[in-house]
Amino acid sequence: MPKTARKRRKDANGRRLRLHFLGAARQVTGSLHFFEVSDGDKTVRFFCDFGLDQEQPGRNYQNRLPSGMKMSDIDFGILSHPHLDHVGAIPKAVKDGFKGKIYATQATCDLCAILLPDSGYLQEEEAKRRTRKNTRRCDQAAQENRVISGCDDDEINVEPLYTRDDAIACLSRLQPVEFDKAFKIAEGFAVKFSPNPHLLGAAVVTLELGVGAKKRRVVFTGDLGRPDMPVLKDLAAIKHADYLICEGTYGTKLHVKRDRQAALAQIINAAYERAKQADPVTGHGAIIIPAFAIGRVQSVLYDLKQLIAAKKIPNIPVFVDSPMAIQATAVYRRYPQLYNAKAAKLLAAGGDLFSPPRFAELPNWQDSVKLDQPAGEPVIIVGSSGMAAGGRIVRHLENRLPSKNNTVVFIGYQSVGTLGRHLTTPGITEAKVYGRTIEVHAKIEHMGDYSGHADCEDILRWLKGFDTKPRKMFLVHGEEEALVQLEEFLEEYLEWDVEVPRYRQTFDLD
Repeated sequence: MPKTARKRRKDANGRRLRLHFLGAARQVTGSLHFFEVSDGDKTVRFFCDFGLDQEQPGRNYQNRLPSGMKMSDIDFGILSHPHLDHVGAIPKAVKDGFKGKIYATQATCDLCAILLPDSGYLQEEEAKRRTRKNTRRCDQAAQENRVISGCDDDEINVEPLYTRDDAIACLSRLQPVEFDKAFKIAEGFAVKFSPNPHLLGAAVVTLELGVGAKKRRVVFTGDLGRPDMPVLKDLAAIKHADYLICEGTYGTKLHVKRDRQAALAQIINAAYERAKQADPVTGHGAIIIPAFAIGRVQSVLYDLKQLIAAKKIPNIPVFVDSPMAIQATAVYRRYPQLYNAKAAKLLAAGGDLFSPPRFAELPNWQDSVKLDQPAGEPVIIVGSSGMAAGGRIVRHLENRLPSKNNTVVFIGYQSVGTLGRHLTTPGITEAKVYGRTIEVHAKIEHMGDYSGHADCEDILRWLKGFDTKPRKMFLVHGEEEALVQLEEFLEEYLEWDVEVPRYRQTFDLD
């Protein structure tokens, strides 16, 4: 039987463990790994992650479950971590009838309480934008006596995927589970979360399914974090899995290996020298750091504080200008038990890990606007989004990009089509911000040292820690070409049975 063919086997007692790949199959986003465990006439159904598909967003509006199945048929869910491509579809699942519990670490639950309502608000705003666009198009056609499709009331008015209220309502479904302790969900169903430095609260998920000789261990990595990351403990070792579902986002790439803080210090010091040159109109320059509100903002604040304390960079005022980042940093402060040894030692020595000496958080937009007034000294502005795709940071860029005493430091991957990707393209001299073309004279820097994803060496090192090879390894969460290359490499190097599943492909596991 070809290895890509579906297997449909039952044991003598009718037991079946079926795995459906309903998202992040040969693409990066939309995580949804769906299980059916049947024993006799009883079937238990659950999901590992239920994320937004950000590459093919039309799928978010479809029934992503197997044919004939409804959300009310699902018994429970499990989350690896709170990024929207792993959790962002949960409000819609609850809206559509899911009534079970969703198990995750406490930190993941806390961060979902920040991210999901914000996602709901953005869904509402996007629906309003599309409704306005449809209305203008249809009004224009009517004025010109043209008949076009899509102008009935139910077609003009776009409904959001879910609302902020929907997102708040789904939070009651979340049930926190401790790290490193097997939690029994029901007879024959247990879950354990092991530390993963991809993000605060992120975990490698170990599922124990069945009892006795029928028991199978399925491990799902979520997004694997890198070693020696700021603040968080290193990735936990896993010794055994019957089946492994592993991400491969950076599975064919290598991160630059260097001293992250030294690289940041070099950039900040050069930027500070530029910022000291006061412009007669705009004053001193700023160092603007667009960063993802959860994870990257906290990492860069942690590094800035240490660099200032060690006098490796000047004691520059640091402003965090993102309400979400401020909330997320408060969550990071609540979980010192998740810190690595270095961070724990610094915390024990006194002070807050994320507050440089001259530090302010700006929850109110009025204070944010004041940052664009002429400055009396250089400042650092840290804000989201990390790709400059929205938020207050875009206004700062609009005001600061034209002046050569300003510096913009991007600290993560920049997707195609974003302002961040455009600005990090070598040789650019202008950019379009809020629909207006502006000149770019600010210095643009880009460092990938803060990526939260394991690269190919990190993944291989972790896999080599297994005592026994899994019966089968599934590669997900990556671009198709990269996943296939990683599959071929691992089959040859580790001599494992590796599969890159396709969207909606189903496997019956022995």
